[in-house]
Amino acid sequence: MDAAWSPGDGGSVVGVVDHETAASETLTGAVDALETRLADRDATIVSDSLEDVLAAEPSLLLAAGEPALSDVARNGTRTPVLPVGDVGGVESVSIDRLPEALEAALEGEARTQTHPVLGVELEGATSRALFDATLVTDEPARISEYSVRSGGDLVDSFRADGVVVATPAGTGGYASAVNAPSLSASVDAVAVAPIGPFTTRTQRWVLPDDAVELAVERDEGAVTLVVDGRSVGTAPVGSPVSIGADGTLETLVVPTASLEEREQ
Repeated sequence: MDAAWSPGDGGSVVGVVDHETAASETLTGAVDALETRLADRDATIVSDSLEDVLAAEPSLLLAAGEPALSDVARNGTRTPVLPVGDVGGVESVSIDRLPEALEAALEGEARTQTHPVLGVELEGATSRALFDATLVTDEPARISEYSVRSGGDLVDSFRADGVVVATPAGTGGYASAVNAPSLSASVDAVAVAPIGPFTTRTQRWVLPDDAVELAVERDEGAVTLVVDGRSVGTAPVGSPVSIGADGTLETLVVPTASLEEREQ
């Protein structure tokens, strides 16, 4: 649910999340310009690793691209994030409009948008996903058999290259390439779809996000669990991957009218 957001009283601290991608390098290069723009607004910019930025107790975070946004979601912080650049499934601001967007946010013109985050557990180790979790066969042309369960009940089993479980934000990214259903962030559900199914009649599903379980029933090669683009482990045959709601991430959305007013 969307809600108005305010940075609160006193000086604001803007945290810039450092991530080694081209998008974040572009954002880091804009920090000097942002500091000049905000010099008379009692705002301070801190640019460093996520842990060091959060230690400064920022009012809001700037994160460029999906990897940086995933880092923030994985940390579990409640600090709202202004996404920068091309982020599938999440409203973001272009780097060119960042100064105007940041000004508008610090003046209380932004609203928050809540995105569900998933906890993904394999053999006792848990990762968090803002976008998706995927089981995928490592070697090309090696088809394995997968099963999907919801609330303990078998939904289906199928032979495929893999299977993806996507949050509403994730259905605007990779999952859309395998025809997963698109979901609104207001729906407590995930989209599940096979990747390269052996039969074209395999279905896609929208399932409650509280108790989804994937498993490799038979493999013809190693199967990797990938969470938001990061390989987090190998899934043995019969070891379940448990997926369920695990908190939320708040992002900031600045109305287009506020940006256009500052650009005039």
